[in-house]
Amino acid sequence: LHDLYSRVAGTFAWLLREDSRGSEARQYAQQRGIAPESIERFQLGYTPDSGRWLYQFLRQKQYSDEFLRNSGLFSRRSEEFSLFRHRLMFPIQDERGRVVAFGGRSLRQEERAKYINSPETLIYQKKNVLYGLYQSLEAIRSSRSVCIAEGYLDVIAIHQAGVAAAVAPLGTAFTEEQARLLRRWVDEIVLVFDGDSAGFQATVRAASIAESTGLRCRVAVLEPGTDPADMLQSQGPEAVRALLASPVSAWEFILRDAQRRFPVSDPQQRELLLRNVLPYIRIVSSEVRREAMLEQVADITGVSLTAVQRDYNHWRGGEVPEKRNSRETPPAVQNRTRDFTLVLACLQAGELFSYLRNNLAHTDLHDPVARSLFLVAEDSFRHEESFPRGVIDRLADEALRNRVLEFITSGECTGWSVSDVRDAVRRVRVEKLLREERELVRAMKDLTSDDVVGLRQLQEKKMALDQEIRDLKARVDDRTEK
Repeated sequence: LHDLYSRVAGTFAWLLREDSRGSEARQYAQQRGIAPESIERFQLGYTPDSGRWLYQFLRQKQYSDEFLRNSGLFSRRSEEFSLFRHRLMFPIQDERGRVVAFGGRSLRQEERAKYINSPETLIYQKKNVLYGLYQSLEAIRSSRSVCIAEGYLDVIAIHQAGVAAAVAPLGTAFTEEQARLLRRWVDEIVLVFDGDSAGFQATVRAASIAESTGLRCRVAVLEPGTDPADMLQSQGPEAVRALLASPVSAWEFILRDAQRRFPVSDPQQRELLLRNVLPYIRIVSSEVRREAMLEQVADITGVSLTAVQRDYNHWRGGEVPEKRNSRETPPAVQNRTRDFTLVLACLQAGELFSYLRNNLAHTDLHDPVARSLFLVAEDSFRHEESFPRGVIDRLADEALRNRVLEFITSGECTGWSVSDVRDAVRRVRVEKLLREERELVRAMKDLTSDDVVGLRQLQEKKMALDQEIRDLKARVDDRTEK
């Protein structure tokens, strides 16, 4: 696979550089301000607008059908049909410089998916890889710091601006595995995400992961609707460098936003401010820093430090502060599935649902009601509506709407944080994998004794599933013990 991806990357690069079919891709790269030096450094390429050219080319190079079928380069529906067609290609390299996957930007305006990425293969798991890491390693080692942007073009723009330590996650949120990978070389990360609502949620999530893995985290604050690639084009490299030269701490970024959204003159808004910042304080390992944060919150809200600390202690213990006129959990809230409880808990704050949607697909949920609620929440999130009100307003099913309202007013999961959601997501994944494993076992029993190839393929899938289940269970158990 490494040999195949190296050969294909070289072919894509030649097509962009030399072939007449790559003229539109060359024009697009020029329009986006990608310098020729960056095209060469990041090995950018082009894939022609033909479904079967790559398959025919590789078959001529003596690659077998079975090997190509599992390479991640072809459609699962039609095994001879190239996954990438008429796209500007971004080879994805591991820290050793080996091409392990591709990202492709469509050159068609009407294309629904502007960007697509390779599926996971034996050599590529997206949670473990960062785009631009290989090109950044030298600068990362010397500076002990790295910028984390959202996309391929943002990484290239930051490099072109003269900051040669910039990487990006790959079609997913910044992960714990990526944070641990960076800890081998850096002490600090600087988040450079888009300045819109989704970018803010991604920033908070990434900052929480960095904090939990022992990385210092700062944030380069972008204006809404801007990103480094656009800034490089419209304002030049000096503006990008100035942005990256004056980041604020992640805590300051989160606190500023909470102050903007929740005016402290209103007692209820003060409580919402506390609710939004306490989950981040909770994961800070330093007692000294945590105490300073609590004091800062007390000063801003005008609440006594003792009261703030009391609320914090409730949250840290997973408890919910006592409410006036408390009552028993209503019957409609009881007898829920784990899937439904998880989605309900994430409706309480946009950042919780943001983490959920970036780490779990609705199809991962076994409960059909939970899947339905997830999709409604997804629509509300995409329209940047406030949680949970936006979700409740969208629920046409009156019975479901009442269940959601009763849950939220009960205060049952008020204290959930991103780390709680992360643990619940892992458990949902374990349950899904166990269901898949049971299906595989049934399929193996249904095979005839002479179908040796089919049995071997199912056995290999089961081995991979078993390993993934063990890994996830170990992480859930580790979190539970802590």
